[in-house]
Amino acid sequence: MGVLDLEAKIDLLEQQARQCNVEISNIPERRNENLIDLLECLGKQIGYSIRKEDVVSIHRVPHAAQNNKPKNIVAKFTTRIQRDNTGCKEHQQLGISGTSHKVFVNEHLTLRNKQLFRKAREAASSEGYKFVWTKHSTILVRETENSAVLAIRTIEDIGKIKANTKSAKTNSSM
Repeated sequence: MGVLDLEAKIDLLEQQARQCNVEISNIPERRNENLIDLLECLGKQIGYSIRKEDVVSIHRVPHAAQNNKPKNIVAKFTTRIQRDNTGCKEHQQLGISGTSHKVFVNEHLTLRNKQLFRKAREAASSEGYKFVWTKHSTILVRETENSAVLAIRTIEDIGKIKANTKSAKTNSSM
């Protein structure tokens, strides 16, 4: 087994350890904030009751790169079903005083998967794709509502986006 194989295996194990986690970004930090209360507020916003008993842990995490954005919040639920029901998507402000801003709730991806997700979004955007999302830690892309879903698991898979766009253009010009 080579170094790349070991790195991939470690990343897979790290991702499995995060399977019950969500990562919430763009919530301003407050002194003496109660993250459980924020999570309950999120649940009300999305129409899903989040109880304190459903949460194993919740904390802020530093960003990988230095920036001025608030630290993200990672919440670990007791089951993946509870995690999935929090609706990994974009939400409006969660009853926090101050200016309105978007709050994002996503699966808690490993650094490798976050980087791959970012590259997939960039490639999809440049090729005119409408949808890029994750499900069970797999990055998925779809050009339109009716097109096939492509799974992006490695950096090489990003080539599928461009290849798929080229083949669609070739087929439509016939």
